[in-house]
Amino acid sequence: MKRNQRIALVCGILACALAATGCSDGGNNAANAGPSGKATGSAAASGSAPASTSTEKADPFGKYDPPIELHIARAVDQTWTYPQGDSIDNNVWYREYENLLGIKIVHDWTALASEYNRKLNVSIASGSLPELFAVSASQLKQLADAGQLEDLTQVYEQYASDHTKKLQHGDGGAALASATFNGKLLAIPVVNAPIYEPNLLWIRTDWLKKLNLSEPKTLDDVLKIAEAFTKQDPDGNGKPDTFGLAVNNYLYGPITSITGLSNAYHAYPQTWVKDDAGKVVYGSTQPEMKATLAKLQEMYKAGQLDREFGVKDSNKVAEDIAANKFGMAFGANWNPYVFLDAVKKNPGMDWMPFPVPSVDGTPTKANVGFSASGYVVVRKGAKHPEAAVKMLNLHEEVVHGSRRNEGQFITVEENGERINTSRLSIVQSGVSDQGVLESLTLLREAIKNEDESLLKDALTETDKYGPTVDYLKTGNMENWAVAHQYFGFETTMDNYTGDRLLMTAFGGQTPTMTDKWATLDKLEKETFTKIIMGAAPVDEFDTFVADWNKLGGEAILQEINDWLSSQK
Repeated sequence: MKRNQRIALVCGILACALAATGCSDGGNNAANAGPSGKATGSAAASGSAPASTSTEKADPFGKYDPPIELHIARAVDQTWTYPQGDSIDNNVWYREYENLLGIKIVHDWTALASEYNRKLNVSIASGSLPELFAVSASQLKQLADAGQLEDLTQVYEQYASDHTKKLQHGDGGAALASATFNGKLLAIPVVNAPIYEPNLLWIRTDWLKKLNLSEPKTLDDVLKIAEAFTKQDPDGNGKPDTFGLAVNNYLYGPITSITGLSNAYHAYPQTWVKDDAGKVVYGSTQPEMKATLAKLQEMYKAGQLDREFGVKDSNKVAEDIAANKFGMAFGANWNPYVFLDAVKKNPGMDWMPFPVPSVDGTPTKANVGFSASGYVVVRKGAKHPEAAVKMLNLHEEVVHGSRRNEGQFITVEENGERINTSRLSIVQSGVSDQGVLESLTLLREAIKNEDESLLKDALTETDKYGPTVDYLKTGNMENWAVAHQYFGFETTMDNYTGDRLLMTAFGGQTPTMTDKWATLDKLEKETFTKIIMGAAPVDEFDTFVADWNKLGGEAILQEINDWLSSQK
């Protein structure tokens, strides 16, 4: 899967177009989105999902007879294409809603994704809301506080299929809890899988072999490798032109990031984490981050980082990787697609993923985003709130269930063009951590036994089977990236599940965050870059923390903790 496809999955598989509040591009837009790296997200990762009720179970696909009309608002994109004869008002999903469920979709209004939030905010202010629409976390709270949303607790319990409930609870119930206020489920969350996000340690194993170095087991091993890659001429050109660790000027994200090294020091930058008292604090301002910066400054002074990293984005660093400049990088499981050009240009180059060892031997945790990337809500007083749950059931069955081989709901090929139809689903969700982990477990067994039939119950990543088996058997370099992403999956499965996956405690946007985040984010990146490059002493971190709090950080933390308290 290519970089942009993987990022889209992390955002919740197609949910961004529905939620219309944007998704992460691996860091480039995070300054406007808050530290979760997502412009949408949940209000909380704490609390519990709505309690079960004794409501009698109903048919999750029961058809309305006579049919009903459901008035909605949604985001569209002027670049979308449709199969011949179809449109935003008449398409494969809308026809299935009507044929199977008896739900006729009526658009109260549509808006381009860039205008959706503005138009929705006008509707919220005027009280002229459609029956069903998508919201961000902050809009969800605004509507919840105003009492404008229908309580979905009972209809969810009554109408959600067992399959839907399993998928929605695959994050331990965190996403559903984030949509629950004062015990009432007020939204359907768009669930996704943060398990794709951990920074792994990618190392040029051909350089390890050339320098007779062992694979790293400890952080000291990693640091010694960085030194060797810098000083021992691993590219063999007789020049001191290689670096131990690749870092880009954004600092964070899924490519050439400092996040992995931070995790080694038990620091969780750009993440809302809970302290020992249960209060949310900001990971970038904690003492462990200062220790990370001190080590990076030491590595920079030793020539192990590119002296010009502060002006090089991830694309430029990728070019330097292809030019044989770097031997290690922290990044996501899909980084082999970033390395692919370099591997093609440099026969014999190979990269392999490793778990990040910690500074003290305590298992490293990987900080990741939240498991909800948006929400769908129903206006208070809507006649058929259960229709939203039925539409979710349909999506989960067609995309992740017994009907997932019905390809016209995902992609249609017409006149040589692949047309994405899955984005037209109105109430949708992605695969949760549990679903991904179960699928990867099946994939591992299928590859081990060379038995594709073992994938029949897998919800995702089945396309990795053929290329990986081929690479392992033949060494076919056309499948190098796919196979190495699979190796990344294995590293994640074996090292970053359960409590070793540290999900951000908050994924929404508070009022002060909306106003101040760009300033705070700039302050953080500029200060940290100066410290790493030695232009400021490590103790400048303490000044940064004080300034961060004074310039809005303290107010944001208060808003976050108040927000989370309102959901208990």
